[in-house]
Amino acid sequence: MDSKLRDYTTAPLFTHQKSSFLGADTRLLFLQQLQGKLDLYDVFQIFTQEIDKYIDVSKLSWHFDNECALIKSTDMPKYHTYCFSLSFDERVLGELHYQTPYTLEPEEQTLLHHYHRLFAGTLNNALEFRRIKKMALRDHLSDLGNRACFEQDIHHALAISERRTIGLTLVIFDLDNFKQVNDQHGHLNGDKVIRSFSKALKESVRASDRCYRLGGDEFIALLQPSTEQSAEKVTLRVIEALSSHPILQHFNIGTSFGYANYHNGDTSASLIERADRRLYYHKRNK
Repeated sequence: MDSKLRDYTTAPLFTHQKSSFLGADTRLLFLQQLQGKLDLYDVFQIFTQEIDKYIDVSKLSWHFDNECALIKSTDMPKYHTYCFSLSFDERVLGELHYQTPYTLEPEEQTLLHHYHRLFAGTLNNALEFRRIKKMALRDHLSDLGNRACFEQDIHHALAISERRTIGLTLVIFDLDNFKQVNDQHGHLNGDKVIRSFSKALKESVRASDRCYRLGGDEFIALLQPSTEQSAEKVTLRVIEALSSHPILQHFNIGTSFGYANYHNGDTSASLIERADRRLYYHKRNK
């Protein structure tokens, strides 16, 4: 779920005029407001502000795949619930769940259907934009975040650590014997090794942690929140996963790693530098 797609509250009175008619000027103005908008939060805010002109909505949520976004919530009573499916050119865009303090009249439900049809094209574009944006931050071989994703996330994680004492640990991994796999068994087998290690790494961290492939056989895990022992726990799980993985065992793949815990004043560069030093120390002393 996008971090900006969050709750915002209005408190309309039960004074809206009820009509299912949308004039051409009203439709045009609504579409002009939506034109060019690709951020989901902005799109839903414009939509909700328009609906508020006609209907008292106590609560509105959007359900799409495994997401559930609370678009609006007020202190008004929530006596009645209405669900509307959204689609555009046969693409399912989820459902809008309305809660209202009164029973919606047929013309009010018709009005919502009209607005949903006008809104669907923009919502589809915003979802497609989000999908493409996510793809641009993924490493397609490993299905982990790529370098651009890491740089974006590390700055966010550092900002959190500057405000809150919850711990942040950066762990760098690289693969032992990976070059030999590529040289002796070909790049297709090398790709299998990358995918297998990536899966093992993801399964060794928590849902709140994030994993990245920076290129080649270089990987990073960001652990937040974390303690002084977090890196040790994760690296032990990774080593255990490698020792029992058939593909990684077949090619005699191991891993070297280094980590750094956040200290006041750290930057991404200082964290990486300390983690790198530990990684090379680990390699030399194997």
